[in-house]
Amino acid sequence: MPKGLIKFAAMAACAVFVLPASAMAQLSDIEDTEAIVADAEAVSAEEGAAVDPWEGFNRKMFGLNNAIDGVVLAPAAQLYRAVTFKKQRRGIRNFLDNLKTPVVLINDLLQGEFKRAGNTASRFVINTTVGFGGMGDPAERIGIPQHSEDFGQTLAVWGVDSGPYLILPVFGPSTLRDGFGAGTGLAMDPAIWIRTDAASLFRYSRAGVSGISIREPLIEPLEEIRANSLDEYASFRSFYLQARKREIANGRTNFDDLPDIGDFEEFDDLE
Repeated sequence: MPKGLIKFAAMAACAVFVLPASAMAQLSDIEDTEAIVADAEAVSAEEGAAVDPWEGFNRKMFGLNNAIDGVVLAPAAQLYRAVTFKKQRRGIRNFLDNLKTPVVLINDLLQGEFKRAGNTASRFVINTTVGFGGMGDPAERIGIPQHSEDFGQTLAVWGVDSGPYLILPVFGPSTLRDGFGAGTGLAMDPAIWIRTDAASLFRYSRAGVSGISIREPLIEPLEEIRANSLDEYASFRSFYLQARKREIANGRTNFDDLPDIGDFEEFDDLE
């Protein structure tokens, strides 16, 4: 397969619908999709103009990403489910989560969350050793739960406003702040800077497997949300922003409203 096609497939699989970790967990556990869609659309009616001044551009990118998802990611996730067992898929997710632990640890420390940093380090040691390289999660079973941190969350803790909601081509929902944070995290990945065939294979394989592994448990929830939404774009926007707030607040639900994002120019030429 040509290298260019491999890169595109890996990127597409990586993030068309890679929501925050808390959003993925919520979507996977959804039982009443009509209720959650109704809640999301109610919030969207109030927040749309305030957080989404680039809605015209974002809707175009949302359509593009949906098309890529339908052609690449969703079929790959269906095939992945068909050829693997549930325990195998769980083991792969655990392994991929374990690979992210150093980034989580760095951000725990940057946020001054030293107790959480200790939990993160403990999880890495336990799961890498007793958990067979991270395929298992014995740390969870002994009372050390997993959590997610990234540079976008760290910037939020430091007081950086989110900026407008922004859908990135291929890489999906974000904000200006979270997009910058994602770029910072990418730049700190050692595999990005190693220019060998083996490193390239590792990068693209990790991206592709991560995207498919995340997409697989969302097959039914996403289908149901799409079927029940009057405005699919607005529902996903609201759900993303609320889940992101919950992640930044470390799971607490008594967080303040989204910060004032100020005034930003419209993408008039893209309307």
